[in-house]
Amino acid sequence: MKYLNSVFALALYLVSFNCCAQSDNSVKEYIQQNAVALDTNYNSDDFKDLLKIKQTLQGRRIIALGEATHGTHDFQAIKFRVFRFLVTNMGYKLFGIEANFAACRVVNNYILNGQGDAKQAISGLRFWTWRTTDVLQMVEWMRQYNAGKPMDQKVQFFGFDMQLERYSIMQLADKLKKLDSVYFKDHFALVLTMEIYDDDKNVFTKYSKNEIDSIKTLLVNIGNYVNANKTTLAKLYSTDEIAFTERDIVLLEQCLEEGMAANNDKVSTVSQNEVRDKYMAENVQWILDYEGPGSKMMLWAHNRHIDKHGGGFSSLGAYLKTAYNDQYYAIGFDFNKGSFNAFDPKSATVKVCTVSNSREGSSGDFFSRTGVPVFFIDIEKAVKTNSDLEKFFTKNIYHREVGGGYDPSTDENKSYFNEPLYKLYNGLIFVDKTAATTLFKKQ
Repeated sequence: MKYLNSVFALALYLVSFNCCAQSDNSVKEYIQQNAVALDTNYNSDDFKDLLKIKQTLQGRRIIALGEATHGTHDFQAIKFRVFRFLVTNMGYKLFGIEANFAACRVVNNYILNGQGDAKQAISGLRFWTWRTTDVLQMVEWMRQYNAGKPMDQKVQFFGFDMQLERYSIMQLADKLKKLDSVYFKDHFALVLTMEIYDDDKNVFTKYSKNEIDSIKTLLVNIGNYVNANKTTLAKLYSTDEIAFTERDIVLLEQCLEEGMAANNDKVSTVSQNEVRDKYMAENVQWILDYEGPGSKMMLWAHNRHIDKHGGGFSSLGAYLKTAYNDQYYAIGFDFNKGSFNAFDPKSATVKVCTVSNSREGSSGDFFSRTGVPVFFIDIEKAVKTNSDLEKFFTKNIYHREVGGGYDPSTDENKSYFNEPLYKLYNGLIFVDKTAATTLFKKQ
């Protein structure tokens, strides 16, 4: 009897294994036949490959492109190429990046008016992740694209993050001084001493409750003062500048609340990630509202932010999905092996890290076996095609993601997340072998 039970168990295992193998082969064949193989010449403006996904992207107000690491050249170059396509073929005019709202206005001023220097403006975003030749190439392209065009046809560069409040403080203080330097000195000079986020130490200042209350009161008073003096401000600044001034006050309030959450103050009941992503979503919505009902935007941020569900917290993408429904389309990035830049906590420097093939059974491992080196797949469409595809994309599967920091000695296993890809993304771009970004010297 024991022998028969063993034979029966083995038979069940073989049947199950065979069914899984057949299902995997079905998914692999679908990708080989239906995924859009993307041009690996990232500088190409021959968009015959991207034209195949135009219908998929039609009717979306926000197309969000993620990245599985902050330091991968292929991800940045592909996103720049997709942005060129969206601008030239689908009427997109707005670009938004996971960087400080106020600091990005310096970049936007260069793009719109040619004022300043591109490298200096990008360096002003502070984080090394954007100080790359790929971002520089995109900024220069945007500037060239705008040349000679009327304002309503120009592309714009926005940030939607509230971290690094220094730019908001300086721009706000400059306008308040110009409005009335004596009144500023007597009532608002304290704003210049604020340091909510210490970007040299990469930490939020731990304020006492009384200090937090004082900062909040100060910002409310500044907001009331700006609102009461709009007529005078209108004689000094454009409508855009006044709107951005009011937004700077909001950004400082957002940054303060994120700092409270980061320091786990009793006045905060949610996580830092929750606060940050909530406000990044609000800033994206503010930009779209300000630019008008016909405005469309491409977002650039990490996979963890753009995903439409949120892994452990409500992500930027989850908020935007709720607000915009099918008008929000999230494209995640995945890879198998290769190099990327990341901050090494041991040496406190940015280093090139190289990883080998993704772990067996992971999405990176599976996609690499399709033989298509770089491709896009519409997950939404795939899950409606047949049961094998639905099972594959809705089951938990390990996929590799790295944030700004990476320690090769400890973080390899920590960089895998076990989640259904369909829950996270509407579509996905896969790159089999990646190269690291090239950083230019800080200006």
